[in-house]
Amino acid sequence: MKNHPVLHRSTHSRIGLALAISGAAALLAILAPILPVQAASAGLSVERNRAVLDFPNTVTFQLTISAPAEIERIVLEYGVDRLTCGEVTAKAFPDFTPAARVETEWTWDMRKSGSEPPGARIWWQWRATDTDGNEQLIGRSEIIWLDTEHSWQKVTSGSIAVHWYEGGAAYGSDMLDSAVGSIRHIGELIDLHPDGTIDLYLYASYEDLRDAVLYEPGWTGGQSYGDHNIIILGIPVGYEDWGKSAIAHELMHNVVDRFTFSCLVRIPSWVHEGLAMVSEGGPGEEGMAMLQAAIDNNAIFPLRSLGGGFPEDPGKAELAYNQSYSVVDFLIRRGDAARMRSFLELLGFGMTADEALLKLFGFNVDGLDAAWRESVGADALAPDALAPTSTATIVPTYKPLSINPPAASTAVAATTASPAGVTWGFMEYLILLCICGLCLIPVIGIGAALVIGIARGKK
Repeated sequence: MKNHPVLHRSTHSRIGLALAISGAAALLAILAPILPVQAASAGLSVERNRAVLDFPNTVTFQLTISAPAEIERIVLEYGVDRLTCGEVTAKAFPDFTPAARVETEWTWDMRKSGSEPPGARIWWQWRATDTDGNEQLIGRSEIIWLDTEHSWQKVTSGSIAVHWYEGGAAYGSDMLDSAVGSIRHIGELIDLHPDGTIDLYLYASYEDLRDAVLYEPGWTGGQSYGDHNIIILGIPVGYEDWGKSAIAHELMHNVVDRFTFSCLVRIPSWVHEGLAMVSEGGPGEEGMAMLQAAIDNNAIFPLRSLGGGFPEDPGKAELAYNQSYSVVDFLIRRGDAARMRSFLELLGFGMTADEALLKLFGFNVDGLDAAWRESVGADALAPDALAPTSTATIVPTYKPLSINPPAASTAVAATTASPAGVTWGFMEYLILLCICGLCLIPVIGIGAALVIGIARGKK
């Protein structure tokens, strides 16, 4: 994933942007052509309407229909159930020869578009138009994007669904009980709860997991897809204790992602990763010893530098996780579950970490850094350490390399990034261009009038 520079907006500028976008959207809606809805062709017959998976590479949508009149246009509409900032519908125009009976198909190639996570719900529908102008909507269908190579089993409880294929019923029940307990613990810590059902897909090896998701780094061992409400993890059978910690870690990412979902801001990495580390029970004795050594040697990071990303160096990345845990644990002990929930809520509304901390705790990021340093006996932050840092690197959702699960592979980190930045999509740019274009009309008119006036004066 790409990392974005940190862009902090004031409350007024965010309100202004929202009003501008709303106004532009309303204007575009008024200017949009209003087309009459044609009656559906009563005689249209659907012989075949299906999606064929070649996981994890492609999904092919196939359609065979017939009608009394010649069918001259077919449009495929498709998408994925996920959190978005607005309705997102992709369209494809499959090739076919117009006729009264038509067979056609279209392939979505994940190798070109980027992969959806295992368990994603892909939906599709068709619109067919005949030569008389009648349009028929062939209703929405869904399919789960998942391999058939494994014999998946499923067990559910409340808002948690665990999917697995090795280890037997006892394994699945054990993982489910652990996940339900982790959700309860998260509620006690920060008063957050699942938003819908969270699907956990547990692969029996890291290799199986990596084969299921295209273009993931070789060190990927787990990932939370908060917008899909899906978590994938590689948990070798026999290492259930490590797996339970990983599940707790990723569940915290999920509930925080869902609660703070926004298209304009991202939660600082030290908040996200610190909370996830608290959820799993902390870094353990080895991790805390590493943090203490860094404190003793004045080698800890300025907290502000951990807002956008963690270092690529494995040892430094591990220290960033451990320090984030300690800072967030300190913050939780300074407040309570309700205050931590409010802190995340303000971040989701668009406040910076400085603004939210100041409002709820009475200090900004640097003030939190100073208070935490004092509490652990660390040296005060040097004034020159407050300078902005360079562009952040990717933040995995699970700890990399040296904080490894007891498995043959040492690569355990996932790749969901949590950059603190503002992401602008296509529609935002389109609306902005429309606004700019409308604003330029009077400027162009004034300019034209001046030119005409000058020309007439010369005559």
